[in-house]
Amino acid sequence: MEKDVYGQENLNGCVEEGSKKVDLEKNPKGTELKVAHQREMEKHGKYVAVPGDKTHTRIFVRNGEDAEKKIASYLERINSRPQRWN
Repeated sequence: MEKDVYGQENLNGCVEEGSKKVDLEKNPKGTELKVAHQREMEKHGKYVAVPGDKTHTRIFVRNGEDAEKKIASYLERINSRPQRWN
């Protein structure tokens, strides 16, 4: 069972270019498709490290967006969430 992903929308709603066959019996989770989607997404942005974070958190920033503003909004969201542990 093969699935032809040519002309179908990916997770971003963008139509993928080119024809690529994915064998769903050999690879039922569609890892090849996920890797192709990740590469396509990385063409439209980059991952930026959060400074001072001990867990090495990285945030995806699209091309044209301000990385400092995204990091600031991420830190604000993390620091303002309610404490759920004792």
